[in-house]
Amino acid sequence: MRIASCAIRNTQYAIMAGTLSKYSFINAKLRARISKILPEETFNEMAKAASLEAAFAFLRDTPFAGLEEIYSATGDLKQAELELLKNEIELYTNIRQYLHHDPAALVDALLSQFEIDNLKNAIRIYFDRKIRKRPADTGVHYILYDRIIHDIPVDIIVNAESFDEIAGVCEGTPYSQIVKKYYHTVESEGSLFRMEIAFDHYYYENLLASIDKLDRRDRTTALRLAGVEIDLQNINWIIRFRNFYDLPLEAVLAAIVPGGFNLDRAVMEQLYGAQNVTSVLQGFVKHKYPGLSALLSAQTSDSTSRLLLIRRILEEIMKHEVQRILSGYPFTIGIILSYFVLKRNELKKIRVIMNAKYYRIEQERIESMI
Repeated sequence: MRIASCAIRNTQYAIMAGTLSKYSFINAKLRARISKILPEETFNEMAKAASLEAAFAFLRDTPFAGLEEIYSATGDLKQAELELLKNEIELYTNIRQYLHHDPAALVDALLSQFEIDNLKNAIRIYFDRKIRKRPADTGVHYILYDRIIHDIPVDIIVNAESFDEIAGVCEGTPYSQIVKKYYHTVESEGSLFRMEIAFDHYYYENLLASIDKLDRRDRTTALRLAGVEIDLQNINWIIRFRNFYDLPLEAVLAAIVPGGFNLDRAVMEQLYGAQNVTSVLQGFVKHKYPGLSALLSAQTSDSTSRLLLIRRILEEIMKHEVQRILSGYPFTIGIILSYFVLKRNELKKIRVIMNAKYYRIEQERIESMI
């Protein structure tokens, strides 16, 4: 028995030593970076600024000072947004170099979201030009042409003559078969909807497959965050489906991504009706996140507002999960994923404020958006 217990302890020590060596350096590095993320006070001051130029002033002594320079030189806000996107991608590629095999593969899976979004944007330009017969010249200036994960000749895609050509130049990537499978539907329906949903489904399937290869502790942590992210994606889709597509429930349930942490298929079915959001949400919110129960008392007057309330609750749940990770055992992949979430939120707030100031949206609405 003593020999067996010693063997168990030795195994446990080996596991702990492995995770310590795997994450000790990156943990210290990322906690230092997290401490430099812009505080809420900066965003509040930017929201109060009288103009876009005045809002940029609050970024002059931050890593985002270059955004003002780009906008001043070009007068093109989308160029500043493109710079933010490049910065975000660089965050992932920079962290990846410090990681071992399976965590690095997970970062690649996360990076593929940027590649998929960029590919979708390129296909939209082709679609507008070739199928809808609309000019799309300006869109080419807001596409990334550098390699992210795969070598994809984006310049050929935006100037393609057919979907067959697009599928051909994507050969050797996971995207070629998606284009081949759905382009006839796109052409017959005059909409990219089903192809884009297929791209997004591939992203989440690949992400969950990458998480499944992690060790037990990392897998549990990553699944929680990915599950909340999937919940958020599904809610965003439901809002979009209700407002723009008026899809029947069966089509909605076929489109949503499986693997959510709190919102399973049955809950999503109830939420699409959105008659009583509180009763649908109160079960898991009061049990798992009692601190968020006050949000359930918010009064909403229409179905879209009720769905936006759900999104707000899910965003608060994501914050809760990140704080839970940061205050827990430090040597897991959670520190990496939490950093990505926090940086994404920081960049999102900058984008929201820049656009809101550009379009002269009132301060109160900006504050509700961030």
